[in-house]
Amino acid sequence: MLISLLALGGCATGGFSPDVVSRDSAAKSQYVQSGVVVSIRNVTIEGDRGSGNIFGSVLGAILGSNIGGDDDETTQEVGAVVGTAVGSVVGQNVSENLTRKPGVEIIIRLDSNEREISIVQEMPEDVDYSFRPDDKVRIVRSGGKSRVVPYN
Repeated sequence: MLISLLALGGCATGGFSPDVVSRDSAAKSQYVQSGVVVSIRNVTIEGDRGSGNIFGSVLGAILGSNIGGDDDETTQEVGAVVGTAVGSVVGQNVSENLTRKPGVEIIIRLDSNEREISIVQEMPEDVDYSFRPDDKVRIVRSGGKSRVVPYN
């Protein structure tokens, strides 16, 4: 079970990281704006609950259907239903906790129109830059997603 959960965690993508570009964005032009960091705060990016839901449901149904003896079909059916429900909840919570990531919310005042926008992204420890108020940054937009990178 632990190996399967770790495999599920490995399926999570780095889509909220400033240094990870989606395959769809590669070799496509992207819209770039510049601005200045107004504020920054640490946040937690919620994990993925969907994959754990399916895995937990299936595992719960299998384990639940083994309740009762071979001749007690009703108990096995009830066990499978209850096991599915409990497994789903447990699987969602385990998956969410395994894929949860630290991130930052960056408030940026755009140079083009003075509007302020908020972008949340993951900030992995191996990234060699951080953001502070008054830093000049670029916002790179593609496919409905945005990421903040240093201006230089």
